[in-house]
Amino acid sequence: MLPTADQSNHAPDVRVHIVNPQGLYLALESEELRFTADRGKALVLSYEADRVAEQLEVIRRAEGICLESAPVPLEEIYERCDRCEELFMPFMIFFDGKRFCCVECRRRVARRPEPRRASDH
Repeated sequence: MLPTADQSNHAPDVRVHIVNPQGLYLALESEELRFTADRGKALVLSYEADRVAEQLEVIRRAEGICLESAPVPLEEIYERCDRCEELFMPFMIFFDGKRFCCVECRRRVARRPEPRRASDH
């Protein structure tokens, strides 16, 4: 579940890609920084922790290159519970071999009694 305003005093650190003016994404390939059209290969940075705004400003001033940060879609970072369909951090969700469940949905499933079989009578 994503934090609400009541749950947190500050906004979570947004994950971003770096995009050049041609719309290509910054990636690390063969230990070299390159731009690629494949967003799946793009670096994912933490906007605040990696000081993205400051770094982009340094690059703009030193090299004259205007790069932008683009938020990574939440669906690419979080996992969706197959029961309640809310988004969760990957460490907060469980896979039972068939579906992904959050803690609360997993508890609900565990509390339900097993259906009685005809052989139980």
